[in-house]
Amino acid sequence: MAKKGMSKAQIKGLLRNHASTCGWALCVGAGISKPAFPDWAELVGRLAKRDSLTAIPAVSRLQGRFSPDALIQAAMDRLKLTPDQFAPVLADELYSDIRAAVTTKEWKLIGRALTSAHIGSMTGPMWTQFLDLVRKYFPSLTALDIATWLANTTQGKFAPKAFLSFNAEPLLPALVNANIAVTRGTTGGDVLNYVVHVSSDVRSGRIPYFFCHGLLPVPGTRHHSLSSVDKLVFLEDAYLQLANTAFSWQSASFLRVAIESSIVFVGVSLTDPNMRRWLSWVHAARVAELTEAGNAAPVSTSHYWISKTPGDTDTERWTESLVGHLGVRLIWVADYKDVGSTLELMLS
Repeated sequence: MAKKGMSKAQIKGLLRNHASTCGWALCVGAGISKPAFPDWAELVGRLAKRDSLTAIPAVSRLQGRFSPDALIQAAMDRLKLTPDQFAPVLADELYSDIRAAVTTKEWKLIGRALTSAHIGSMTGPMWTQFLDLVRKYFPSLTALDIATWLANTTQGKFAPKAFLSFNAEPLLPALVNANIAVTRGTTGGDVLNYVVHVSSDVRSGRIPYFFCHGLLPVPGTRHHSLSSVDKLVFLEDAYLQLANTAFSWQSASFLRVAIESSIVFVGVSLTDPNMRRWLSWVHAARVAELTEAGNAAPVSTSHYWISKTPGDTDTERWTESLVGHLGVRLIWVADYKDVGSTLELMLS
């Protein structure tokens, strides 16, 4: 039987023991970046519009029958593009809302911040202006609250061991760097280590930030050294190859963190079959070892999923059962604006 989800009143200090023993990690998905970035369904709709206006109703009907990656694959075929030609199209659609909201001058600064993996790449006033612009145009952004909290947590004994991102954009790490620059200055050195390839340079003393689904180039910028278009998992063929490969950079990164640490999931739906498969492997191994040692609990959980309550008990209980066998326990919040304070409470 799956463990019942917890409320904010029950989670004080929940991660504190993990932080001082096995460590903890944060896994983020598209939910933390709305409304600055579109979700999967919105992205598919915009790609359909590029094909033709008449295609939009048809694609809308298909969304309930086919996965987003299958529809994105079909969009590339309909637009008669190669994967290399399709990547900038995806990037244009992904960043279209931000670019439409800001001026050309403001986008130049935002683009520079998003492509600056090093805090020293921009001055303190530039990072401050970047933060002010994001707060001005997207005040409800969950990533803003998370980044503010993380900036105060990424140094010290309770810092996360790693970040796992299933977003193809670098908004959260850019916001973390901005908050660090504003509070500690730009000369103190980097805290995060962007990992976009298996050969990425991982420095000791920095927290690795794994872009598990690749990283799209930021449109209108010249700094593409951080992008990893070859690692994008937007198309169905790339997703299926990832699912059927015994070893991949993405699976190895995720599995290592899941085995070694307690993961907190934010902004993800936990419907991704690959993610569920990886969690299932780790959980099954954990339960088997606990059982062999003679001290297995009826249900063992080592990971947590912060999610907005659906508002009714039946949906809550069913959702908890959908992830209980993956070793994941729900933490219910009233609204996504509570994520930052929830994370803070878990380490308090």
